[in-house]
Amino acid sequence: MTVLDRGNAGADGCEHHAARLLASLEGGRVYVLPDTPEGAAIRVFKAAGGIRPFCWYDGPRVDPAQLSRAENRARHGH
Repeated sequence: MTVLDRGNAGADGCEHHAARLLASLEGGRVYVLPDTPEGAAIRVFKAAGGIRPFCWYDGPRVDPAQLSRAENRARHGH
């Protein structure tokens, strides 16, 4: 997988790490590499919506930028 940010800077990684990186970016995109398994991009995209960004930060996580997209949707009734 390759994850690109808004400025098209990218990083390659496995599905697990690509999902965590995508969850930590605003406006990030996922692209498959030639040897990427079928359906991996959609799995990464879906996983990123349900995990919290910046897992390496300690402390209470209450700000919207510290929560998963799914948690933010639930808070706002979407």
